[in-house]
Amino acid sequence: MDLHDSISADDDARHERLLERLLTAATSMTGICVGLLGAVNAFARSRNIETLADDVLAMNALMFLICCYLVVWGLRTGSRRTTARLLRAVETLFLASMTLLVAIGFFVVYSVL
Repeated sequence: MDLHDSISADDDARHERLLERLLTAATSMTGICVGLLGAVNAFARSRNIETLADDVLAMNALMFLICCYLVVWGLRTGSRRTTARLLRAVETLFLASMTLLVAIGFFVVYSVL
């Protein structure tokens, strides 16, 4: 085994750890989005207000579910190149989803106040 193989093995282990952590976080965030979606719908019905929050939260939950799917794909593939690409895609999609969730959180808090 040469130095290049050692570095690749270390990268593989790091990618796997990152993917596992992202899977845990993405599944948790999906649950949070679905829970918030129910809460926003209940609040909107009781106050007769129209809001885009429920649509955005549904889209956000879908984005986190796609993250979960890509993570599982990344963990199951045997290709280092595919795993690295999927990891970059998951990180980007996860960050976009979290950003959207924070934005809608501010919107919901503003609507309540």
